[in-house]
Amino acid sequence: MAGKGKTVVKVVKVGAKYGPQVWVATKALHGPAKEAAQKMMASERARKSAFDHAKSLSDGSILKVYEGDQSLWLVFSGDTAITVYPVSPTPLPRLLQGADLTKRIRPADKLTAKDRAKDAATSALRRGKPGTIN
Repeated sequence: MAGKGKTVVKVVKVGAKYGPQVWVATKALHGPAKEAAQKMMASERARKSAFDHAKSLSDGSILKVYEGDQSLWLVFSGDTAITVYPVSPTPLPRLLQGADLTKRIRPADKLTAKDRAKDAATSALRRGKPGTIN
């Protein structure tokens, strides 16, 4: 345990040197981080609502689409779009423009951790390009 004192001294020196910068960075990034977490939680709540709605339909499925930087979940009955979660003023045909309908998720499909990670990576890459569609 001879190196404990040196480690403590090193931590104190680094803390004194970079502490104010860390403090300013945490203050500056607190708002955007909180906003990003709220968007992610809202998207997850919308996905669960859409998934529950799709389960109640005979041939239900859901599809994730984007409007700006907001993710929306379209609910389908067969090949017909029924509604969107969360509610959006944009008409359904406009939301479907350019969407890949082969990526629809059915309630019977089991999503793996790899699928969720791929979706999260796609969403993260999309944040920098709000005008594009996956």
